[in-house]
Amino acid sequence: MNIISRLELVTESHPDKPAFIFFSPRNERWETVTFQHLADETQRFATGLLADGVTPGMTAALMTPPSADFFALAFAMLKVGVVPIILDPAIGLQKISECLNESKPDIFIGNTPTHFLRIIFGWGKDTVKHNLTIKSVKSKKLKSETSIPNPQLPITNSAAIIYTSGSTGIPKGVLYTHVNFAAQLDMLVETFNISPDEIDLPAFPLYALIDALIGVTSVIPDITFPVPGKTDPEKVLNAIRKFNVTNMFASPVVLDILANFQQQAAGLQSLKRIITAGAPATIQLQEDFRKLLNDETDLFGIYGATEVLPIAKIESREIFEVREKSAKGAGVCLGKPVHGAKVRIIEISDSAIDQWQDDLQVKPNVVGEITVQGAAVTEFYIKREEANRLSKIQAGDAIIHRMGDVGYFDEQGWLWYCGRKSHRVITNEGVLFTEQIEGIFNVHPLVFRTALVGVDQSPVLWVELKKGVRTNKDKIKSALIELAKMHPQASKIKEFLFMKKFPTDVRHNSKIIREDLAKLAARALRPFFLP
Repeated sequence: MNIISRLELVTESHPDKPAFIFFSPRNERWETVTFQHLADETQRFATGLLADGVTPGMTAALMTPPSADFFALAFAMLKVGVVPIILDPAIGLQKISECLNESKPDIFIGNTPTHFLRIIFGWGKDTVKHNLTIKSVKSKKLKSETSIPNPQLPITNSAAIIYTSGSTGIPKGVLYTHVNFAAQLDMLVETFNISPDEIDLPAFPLYALIDALIGVTSVIPDITFPVPGKTDPEKVLNAIRKFNVTNMFASPVVLDILANFQQQAAGLQSLKRIITAGAPATIQLQEDFRKLLNDETDLFGIYGATEVLPIAKIESREIFEVREKSAKGAGVCLGKPVHGAKVRIIEISDSAIDQWQDDLQVKPNVVGEITVQGAAVTEFYIKREEANRLSKIQAGDAIIHRMGDVGYFDEQGWLWYCGRKSHRVITNEGVLFTEQIEGIFNVHPLVFRTALVGVDQSPVLWVELKKGVRTNKDKIKSALIELAKMHPQASKIKEFLFMKKFPTDVRHNSKIIREDLAKLAARALRPFFLP
């Protein structure tokens, strides 16, 4: 079964069920799209794509902002066999240009501003054969009155190219097949016991598409899907109460915004679960957010990446039980791997590994690189031979993905995260891992979060204080030094720098961009040696 078949099955079973409930700024009211209407509009857009000469196997840069029609268009592309190229606009014009020059789309679907940018920056000028808009596709009709073909595409066919956020480098195009998507959907439903009668508040357009494919209604307070850091808490909380939302997917920054919005702190009785991802949510944030929830409501942290999701999960109360370990430098507990994700820890190496061998694995409690194998694991990045060589391991007919994260399993089988492999700080006295060190300092009552970087093989700790904290930084520094004395590794840190707000990734607004902090630290600590 390919992905679009799932939507058709849901429509046959529940044609009048709402697929999307969204607030329309233009009409200033809530509007509903049923599964039948979504199916009809999908067919209409599929007709328009074929009338424009689009054929299966073509790739399309999807550069139009989210709207009710956006979702039908996305499903129409899957129906016709067009492979959408999905980019996060927040990555910036330069990176967008690099990604489109690399992916070489056959089709460009945008609105007036993005088509203007396409012309100015030459996006796809040598490869794009069809320049389209949602309006133009929707208005096209086939010359023949016969029904459009509904090809049963092989499930191994390409379904989408989804670019990473590029938070740790240049964005990479991850190729998803229908097999990958189908496995991901099944794993999400099984992992969180999601039933079709649920109502979800998705954080991103892609999650709204996933909702429709598993038969779940999406409530969308703002159809433009603002970046997480710009979330309007009043809109979100009102939508949860108005439509009895049962599930919410949000990055930690959104949880922080909602937790700090005290005026509307009550009334989240309908929520069964919250799923957060993108970066580990601090223990303090999870405690603050739990104050808005019923005791029966679950607050899950989910571990995964663009290349494969989900991998592991943990509930906030399980995090609270091991908080003392994190405070002593154990890292961040990710829980246990979900069914369908085979997670193994291998020795840390920056070199490629061509073939899997069992002796690559390390013993429990030894920090190594996290790898994952399973049907949801994507096989390669497009046009990135070196990245594929460094991140993929062949295991018979299967592919194992190297996460680029470091961590370990403890004796009980819990998976612990210690940071990004590229962020480890190698000193003359040993290796320091970011999440292990930062967890020690993050327990200070005035500290919001910290970030470990290296300058000339010496560890440096950046400190972001909690909002509204006004105190002498020298006193904070002295307190942190005292805190570090109890921990052999943390005690090696002698340099502390302060910043009002850390730079974060464009997608989740939660991952700390340590590369930028490392450069700033270098300038601050050795300014006369830099150009």
